[in-house]
Amino acid sequence: MAQIQSLLNRPAAVEKAAPKSLRQRVLVVEDELIIGEIAAEALTNAGFEVFIASSAEEAEVILAGVSIDVLFTDVDLGGRDGFDLAQSALFLQPLLSVVFTSGRSRTCHGMCSSLGVPFLPKPYRLPELVEMIEKVLDREPTQ
Repeated sequence: MAQIQSLLNRPAAVEKAAPKSLRQRVLVVEDELIIGEIAAEALTNAGFEVFIASSAEEAEVILAGVSIDVLFTDVDLGGRDGFDLAQSALFLQPLLSVVFTSGRSRTCHGMCSSLGVPFLPKPYRLPELVEMIEKVLDREPTQ
């Protein structure tokens, strides 16, 4: 005969991680592969589902097939720039948030601030990156 478990003697529920489909998705676009990988690892550790692209063209393929919450892109991508990518990305996904980064911080920061778009100057610290993405998404900071 099977034992019926009461609320008092039932095993405690195990807290599960959110399924991947519920995690917020970030697309990191960086033509310097090691920088992109390091940024992606920091964002993954902060609980985001992360996709990586090394060019605007590669990013557009991802954006055409996957719903993304934040596009984090370098301005200088070696071909088309991050501003052009953002414009086509917003056409594909109008609710997408965009954060730009660049080593040309003075020029790019001025352009981004005049447009009211978040900008993270290089070199950035990984906690700054995570904080910026969380802020854009209005998400509680990780501890």
